[in-house]
Amino acid sequence: MNRSLLLLLLAPLVLRSAAQQNVPPAEKSAEDLQNSVPYGYMAPAQDAYQGAWNKTESLRTANLWRSLCEARPSDVGAQLNWFRSERNARLGQNNGRLQESDKAELNAIADNINATAPGSFEQHMAAFYVQFPQRSAFNELEKANAVDGGRSELILPMVNRANANGDKPSLDSWCIQLEARGELSPALNDVARDLLLSVDKDGILFTNGDMDGAPALVQQRLHDTRRDVLLVDQRLLTDAAYRELIWKNAKAQGPVPSAGPPFASTLGNATERPIFFALSLDRSWFDAFQGKLCSTGVAFKLMKDELCGTPALEQNWVAMKKTMSAGPLSRNYLLPGAVLLEHYRSTGNETRASQLEHELRTMGAALGATKDLIKAGVLAH
Repeated sequence: MNRSLLLLLLAPLVLRSAAQQNVPPAEKSAEDLQNSVPYGYMAPAQDAYQGAWNKTESLRTANLWRSLCEARPSDVGAQLNWFRSERNARLGQNNGRLQESDKAELNAIADNINATAPGSFEQHMAAFYVQFPQRSAFNELEKANAVDGGRSELILPMVNRANANGDKPSLDSWCIQLEARGELSPALNDVARDLLLSVDKDGILFTNGDMDGAPALVQQRLHDTRRDVLLVDQRLLTDAAYRELIWKNAKAQGPVPSAGPPFASTLGNATERPIFFALSLDRSWFDAFQGKLCSTGVAFKLMKDELCGTPALEQNWVAMKKTMSAGPLSRNYLLPGAVLLEHYRSTGNETRASQLEHELRTMGAALGATKDLIKAGVLAH
């Protein structure tokens, strides 16, 4: 894998996030909100898996809910929406990870919710997010479910809980809810199918979180798509019980390793099953395996002794939907396309190179990534 190409194409995802941090406050004033929004108004904040992946808009939404909370400090529903929208915006700024300053801000909001309505659904949900992915978070989730089990905010967290526990009946039940009333983005379902398509038979696929992992679970559990693939949510690897569950399901030999890239590295040597990484993972995962990754689509394959070829990538590229409406995940299609284009150019296949260059220009224009492709040397000026 060309490392410079990888860094140039993945870097814009982080750089753009940092550039969008200085967002003007919500246009509506606290007085306007207090007068226009009836007390008790509940409009749950959208998550990225529902299509809320515009970083600028996410920050505006968080500012809007903050203003509403300032106008109505006793409105615990508004406080939970502020907490969730603030969390979503901050996760979007750092590829699904929270900085210490982010955690401090979220803890402060959670403390306000606890002071306003201790023991409420909102208090338990805020506590869940503060503690996630620690196993103790699921205790708070159960308490929230006991208070009001019909709330849609429970659905995705319950999917994660069932997945962490290896509870397949519960996972199926909540996946049904996620698809039926969880507002799961159709575009992410397309990406999930392409992601599973990128994995060899019986592969083990490491996913980043809700945007790629949850739709892939829905495809597997509800639509019987690639049940042979073992999905691993890298966030849950911090829990020893989850690591042991994955180790057992992979039929791996030897002691269970620690979380993060070391887990994948050791697992690759402890099982015959091939290891794959979703392109949505944090770059630290790719840095840990320099020179050992082979593009197969919207995933990398961890190579052992074999050489990286392009037949699988060529086949998968044609079969993938390559949706341009999946927010940041759509940008991940650019990297395998660039790798394939480099292959065609190096082998003198001018016909396919020309066709693929035209396709990448169209994709780059749709994603606002043309300059990035030019900077990476994929496209000429």
